[in-house]
Parts: sequence; C-alpha cells; structure tokens
Amino acid sequence: MNINFLFDYPSWLILVCVLAGLTYAALLYYRNRQTPFSPLTTRALALIRFVSATLLALLLLAPFVQRVTQDVEEPIVILLQDNSSSLLFAEDSVFYHENYIPDMMEFMEMMSDKHQPVLYTFGEEFREAGMIDFSERVTNMSEAFREMEARYSNRNIGAVIMAGDGLYNRGVNPVYVAANLPYPVYTMALGDTLPRRDVILKGVNHNQITYLGNEFPVEVEVEALESEGQSSRLIISRDGEELYSESIRFTSDHHTETISLHLEADQTGMQQYEAFLSPVEGEVTLDNNRQSFFIDVIDGRRQVLILAAAPPPDAGAIKESLLHNDHYEAEVFMAGDFDGSVEAYDLVIMHQLPSSRHPATTVLEQFAEAGTPALFIIGAHTDLEAFNRLAHGLQIRPRSEDMSESHPVFNRGFSLFSMGENSVRLFDQFPPLHAPFAEYQLPSVSQVMLYQRIGQVETEQPLMMFSKSAERRFGVITGEGIWRWRLHAFMRQGNHRAFDEMLTRTVQYLALQEDRSLFRVDAPSLVYENEPARFGAELYNPSYELVNEPEVQLVITNEEGVAFPYTMGRTSNAYSLDAGTFEPGSYSWEARVSHGGETFIEEGVFSVSALDLEGLRTVADHHLLYDLAESTGGVMYYPGEWEEMAAHILDRDDITPRMFSHRDFTEVIDLKWLFFVLLLLLSTEWFVRKRSGSY
Repeated sequence: MNINFLFDYPSWLILVCVLAGLTYAALLYYRNRQTPFSPLTTRALALIRFVSATLLALLLLAPFVQRVTQDVEEPIVILLQDNSSSLLFAEDSVFYHENYIPDMMEFMEMMSDKHQPVLYTFGEEFREAGMIDFSERVTNMSEAFREMEARYSNRNIGAVIMAGDGLYNRGVNPVYVAANLPYPVYTMALGDTLPRRDVILKGVNHNQITYLGNEFPVEVEVEALESEGQSSRLIISRDGEELYSESIRFTSDHHTETISLHLEADQTGMQQYEAFLSPVEGEVTLDNNRQSFFIDVIDGRRQVLILAAAPPPDAGAIKESLLHNDHYEAEVFMAGDFDGSVEAYDLVIMHQLPSSRHPATTVLEQFAEAGTPALFIIGAHTDLEAFNRLAHGLQIRPRSEDMSESHPVFNRGFSLFSMGENSVRLFDQFPPLHAPFAEYQLPSVSQVMLYQRIGQVETEQPLMMFSKSAERRFGVITGEGIWRWRLHAFMRQGNHRAFDEMLTRTVQYLALQEDRSLFRVDAPSLVYENEPARFGAELYNPSYELVNEPEVQLVITNEEGVAFPYTMGRTSNAYSLDAGTFEPGSYSWEARVSHGGETFIEEGVFSVSALDLEGLRTVADHHLLYDLAESTGGVMYYPGEWEEMAAHILDRDDITPRMFSHRDFTEVIDLKWLFFVLLLLLSTEWFVRKRSGSY
C-alpha cells in the first residue's frame, strides 16, 4: 500500500507552515533567557511547540491522504449447468445423478486451487448453485449468457463452461449471443445424439378465439423418429369425449406431417381440447405424445341491423362486407317490414331514413331510448328536415333539390380509428357519392373522416363524419352509392379489402360498448403452468373517480372445487394480485368488494396449460455445442473428460490473475489519531510547564 499526502494549495505554503511553527517556538522559549527550565527541557518544550504549531498550521491547508492499494483477483471460471428435463431422455439417465454430478463437483475442487469456480444452473430460471435435479421444463441458453454478463461485468472471467445437450426452446441461438465474448466458452456435451424411436406431437396451431356455431381450423404437427412402417392414431378429445380421430402411417425414419382438421364450437367459454398420438412400441418417452390447447368460444357477435327506405345496392354491399368478418352478423329490412326488438342489435344503419314515405318515427324513438348507436346514409329520399331534428348534431340545410357528385378526400387529422395507408390512397380513386347540394353545420363534438371534393374543389363539407351525444355514438355518410366503392376496390386490387377495412373500422367504433361498471377486473384467460396468474382491479365511486380503500377479496376455485382465497394488494389507486402458479386445468374466479353500501361481484374463468417444450426434441445437438466452443476459442468435451478440460484451462496463458489498484482519499483533519497526537503534545507541554512553575 502506498500513502501520499496531497494539498490543494501550492507546496511552498508547507515551508511557510514550518517557518511559522519554528518562529512561534523560538519566540516563546528563547526570547526570555530567564526561563525556569533547564537547557534540555527548553529544547524539548520548544520542539513540542514547534511540532504542534506546525501540524495545526498544516491542517489549515486541508491536506488529503491518498492510499493506493493493489488487489489480485484470481480468474473466475463459471460453470453453466443445464437443469432441464430433456437430459433424462438419454438411454443411461441414471448416470447423471450417480456419476455426472459427483464428477462435476470434483472438477470444481480441482479448479479452486488457482481459480474461482462458480456454479449456476439454468432452465426456467437462472440460479446460483441451484439444486441439479433435471426437472425444469424450459431451456433458455441465451438468457443464461445474458444473466452471467450482467452479474460479472468488468470482472476477471477466465472461462465459461456450458454443460448441456445443446437443445434450447426459448431465447435465441446461443452461438450468436456468445460470439463477442472476450473469454473462451468450453462446452460439456451431454445427452444422446443417436435417434431413438419416438412419436412427437410437435405443436397445435389454432385461433385463440372463435364464435359459437363456427367451425374453426386446427393444424396438428406430427413428427416420428425411427418409426418407419409403424402406425399411430391422432385423437382430438374434450372432457374425455372423442371429437376427431385419424390413422397415421409413418413412411420413413424421419417422418413429418401436418394434419388439418375442423372442429365445431358448440359450447361457450374457455374450452380445453387434448390432442393425443397413440404410442408405438419401444418409444423413448410418451411425454411428447399429448398436448392440450385452449380456445375461447364467444357468443358475442355484434348484431347489425340495416334499415332502408327501399332496396338499395348500398345495403347489399354493407351486408356482404360485414358477413366476411366473424365478429358481425347483419340483417337487412325495409323500413315498413321491421317488427323486431331493438334491444337485439348493437348498431343500426339507416339508409335514407327518415324519408317522406317512411318517417320511421317509432323505430327511431325506440333505438334512441335504447341508446343504440346509429349510422345514417343520406340520399335523395332522405327527409332532411326530419333528419335535422334527430339528436346527432349535424344539420344539413339544402340549397336546392339537386344532388352533387362528391369525391372523398381523407382527413389526415382524423384520430378516432386508424386506416391502412393502402386504403387511404385508394380513397382518392373512389368514384363520387351523390350528396345533397346543401350547407352543412357540424356539431362541436365531431370528427370528419372524409371531406367532399366537388369537381376540383376540396371543400370542408363532410362526406363521412362521427359525433357523440350523451353515451350514444353517431356516424353519417352524407352521400349514397358506396356500393360503387366496393366494386372499385375489387377492380383496383382484386379484393374488397380496402372497403371492408373502412366499413369494419366504422362499425367497430360505433358499436363499441364502453364499460361503465364501477368495479372492473382484468384477469388472464390462459397462462402456462410455469407462469403466475396475475389479476388487476379498479373500483370507481359514482363520480367515476378511482378509489382503493375497501379490500377486494378474490377466490380461485379449481375443477375439484378446492378454493384458494386471496386479498388483492393495493397500488397507487387500484388493486393487483400475483396469485402464483397453478397446476394445468380450468379454474374459475370470483372477486368481491363492498363500497358505499353496495357489494360488487365480478366472475370469470381461466385455464392453465401444461408446458411440454422439453419433450419436443429428444436428440442432443452437439453440433451447436461444438460451434459455440469453436467460435469463442474453447473446446468441447464429453462426460468423463473433466480432468482434460481442467488441464486445458489451467495451461492457458491468457487466463491469468488480474491486478486492481484502488485509490482512497481521506482528509487529514478526519484522522482521529492525529487529534490524539496533538492532544498528547499540548498536554505534555502544559504539564511540564506547570510542574516547573511556569504558566
């Protein structure tokens, strides 16, 4: 350790301090020759006064003490051990428990003489010296490297050892992650590279949601190893009931096949299905023959009613467009023929209604009382005076009985919903609509999506606009003939996608049901067995201000009826709960809270899916481990070669101890021992002077 004194002031001031101390001592002890002290005592007291005065003067310069210490850090050798269950698919799986782990611990002891060995396990999580039981269901090699880099940044890492079978099912290719590491990566190649007979259900592709009564597609990916000439059977079931089955014959030792099928959504709610491949004789494992999948079946299509004054082609174009979307059902009625219930519809489209021939007063009043959103399409038969009396806010004052040919111009400032750029460009090419030649007065709360261009003049008159009154939404297309837009889109692009997008976004915005409940719960619908089920909740007072004073009780119940009660935690103004992980299966939940003398209850269901990623590949990938070692300057070894690996690492010239220097700065005035030195000097001087009869 090196010690230096540093001063913020010029060094010549040190000499001034010494001269000041010397002058002070000389004046005190040599100015008067008639002192009661002996010559030896005088010289001793003068020395004490000189030292103490000089030290006090030097403290006024605020000196610092710099200590430089040097530490030596031995190289760190990090062993990353794969703890996933795929290693136990090897033919001699007992070897890993009885032989491999003790050999690995002996290697750690060998390295501890000249290095710092550290053990981590990885799989679902990255753990330091975790239990090695080969039970984790996920392998993420790239995350192991990232975690290691984060924990050992700027440390003296000598080498990293990646011990595993080279199989990963999460993250990215570890070869890419390790490519720029400044130290070698050694690999310990575990697992079997010889294919063994196995039938694998690799995956099930399906939609997350579907609607009641639909047939939804399912694709099942099948792989068979070393099974040429063997047969299996694919079975799809729900609650033990077989819904689909098909025989599969494997034509090679590496057979892959995708089976497409359709299932009917005949029950609402979260439905759990199981795909199963019957085993063949001599399979290495049956864990990968089965896979569960979940589909949320919703009985919630938006019902759209199209009411028309006469049978227009516009109504047909709108219905055709909506029927291409599984989220909507559309019905067309003439104004005089409709006698249904207004509560059955989420949106009503009024084509040229009200008209002089069909005022539709009763129907309009019923929809207004129900708060049903409405889209009005204006045409030559629309009674504009009756239209203006409706509570949508738009006023159309005709200047003549003529109709204008109005081309659409998209408003780039429109923000209620987004439109694809391809659709926006197509608006400029759409044919004109026939709109009233009139003066248009927009309500204060409105947004225009399309303006009218008459001839070459772009006006500020709306061709398509939206407004809102109380809790009811309105849309108005001020011209008729949008069926031409659908045909034009097909003529330009070979499909109706641009028109369908415009209409779907319009209907989606208008028919959106806002949640006005005072208690709302955000719950998962599907989680994997290694993921926690997280819930969120919000409670509002009658003024729709967030409150979270009362406790929210949440109960989760499994299929056997076992209940798990929780109390949701409070956030800044809401609630949250991490309920932890659950076994695969279906669960129901109920959240309850009391506030303002009223009890609010929300209910729902969610499903937990099994995680079977490790069984999808049973043949070790030693090529990846070789590439990983080769690209970083390491070497790949096999079990039983721990001593060779240790010797290779110990013999490397580039894995050496690293010396670090640390500098510490301390103000001299903060040194407690200096205080006691000064106190001792001054006390000694005072005691000698008093004892000699001086002052």
